[in-house]
Amino acid sequence: MPSNTLGRFWIVLGVLFGAAALPGHAQDTPDPWRSQLELGFNGSSGNSSFGILRTGASLSRIQTAVYEFEISALVRYGKSEDRVIADDMRSTIKLDWKPDSDFSPFTYVTASRDRIRKLDLKANGGVGARWTFFRGDQAGSLASFSLAGILDYEDFRLEAGSTEEETQSKLRWSVRIKFDHAFASGASFQHSTFWQPQINGFRDYVVEMSNSVSTRLTSKLSLAIQHEYLHDEVPPPGAEPNDQKFSVVLRVSL
Repeated sequence: MPSNTLGRFWIVLGVLFGAAALPGHAQDTPDPWRSQLELGFNGSSGNSSFGILRTGASLSRIQTAVYEFEISALVRYGKSEDRVIADDMRSTIKLDWKPDSDFSPFTYVTASRDRIRKLDLKANGGVGARWTFFRGDQAGSLASFSLAGILDYEDFRLEAGSTEEETQSKLRWSVRIKFDHAFASGASFQHSTFWQPQINGFRDYVVEMSNSVSTRLTSKLSLAIQHEYLHDEVPPPGAEPNDQKFSVVLRVSL
């Protein structure tokens, strides 16, 4: 992995688990910090078809009566015959206010890059609200609807001689439907769909869908199978509109 990509990931990882190591509350008080590492094998079709490795980490502070704060990072990388065939990373910071309530305001910022999709930088962030309209009897089973206004910024890595603009910024709506279901056996299913149309032009939109099935192996270890689908109606110059990613991920809770 190139040193700049690897360096940025380990900086984020160090911040995550350095924060997790800070002194906590007394022993009779539940630790509000939750951290997780993951390692998996990823398959992709669309702009490219290959097998790659992915690694990631997340750290969250949960006081659900008041707020939930989370920071996460994910890196995918692969080479074939000395040619880079996958090089993308994403980091996210988000804050939910009163996540246990049926109505919860939130804000977030995401930054990512994807060499295959010819994006040097894609950054977006905004504010919105989530409405949890269903809560099941089983803890962790719920369905929610979210609406946010976001600013979407893209910096393209253009081919030599291209006349396309190198950067662009757009205001978008972000609509999300999310469904989580936890089974008594410890297995769980998660689904989310994002639709992000441009505010002044609904023909320019992005759709992201994610489905994940996970099962608990031990109290600290779980195995997940994940499918991600991306459709960008106006993709970066030289990129295809559709991408799919398939992952088998081992997650360790610390």
